[in-house]
Amino acid sequence: MFEDRIPTTNTSKRLPIVFCLDVSPSMRWKSGSNSSSIELLNLALDNFITEIQRDPKASTAAEVAFVTFSTNIEMDTDFQSISTIRKPNITTVERGATMMSKAVLRSIEKIEERRRELENSEIGYYAPFLVLVTDGDPDKNDDLKAYDRALSLVHQHCDSHIGASEIIIPFIIGVGEHLDEKTLNAYASGFTKGYFPIRGDGEAVALNFKKVFQMIGNSTKKSIHLNGRAKEIIETFQEDMNDLLNSLNR
Repeated sequence: MFEDRIPTTNTSKRLPIVFCLDVSPSMRWKSGSNSSSIELLNLALDNFITEIQRDPKASTAAEVAFVTFSTNIEMDTDFQSISTIRKPNITTVERGATMMSKAVLRSIEKIEERRRELENSEIGYYAPFLVLVTDGDPDKNDDLKAYDRALSLVHQHCDSHIGASEIIIPFIIGVGEHLDEKTLNAYASGFTKGYFPIRGDGEAVALNFKKVFQMIGNSTKKSIHLNGRAKEIIETFQEDMNDLLNSLNR
């Protein structure tokens, strides 16, 4: 039973975060750097977890789950408190495509399941985060019905105009030069001006990975520490995200 998985001593509000991560073989790509996209992603995740663990209140509230995908969903973990989580080592598959839609659908489903669990346990929660990272061209190989359904659900849940108690905050991140920008912008456009591009030479890719995940970490802490109405906090996220987006597109 779910009640057995929530310590009775921790009734603080939670911030569910799902990392929906591309682990197709192309994530081993390197661009003038000794580090591949998957290695830089692992480093960014490691830094994100370390930073949140240093903040006692954020560490208690934030909880993360992972959905990784290539042709299939490869990993689908339970939510774990960031205070006790073992830092993951995300690895690519040897062969596979970038079938993103089912992973996005599963990620949103996990967030909705977690919301219901917390509500049933009378534990409050902050607006959840969906962090999508891909380097692929998802809609050419993807199932069209799943693609349409995923895009519809993202628009339904990740639009800044819906109620603050219902919204999922989307962080849509594209890595490399061979992306389906139309799809990624469609996922992101209900909340920001577009997806976060991570491209360029090795140093630029590493720096931009760091910037984006620092912003996600700062948003996590702002969710938990800022006093004020949820709508005002969400508007602060939008400003921060669009500022970063402008700097990445220069």
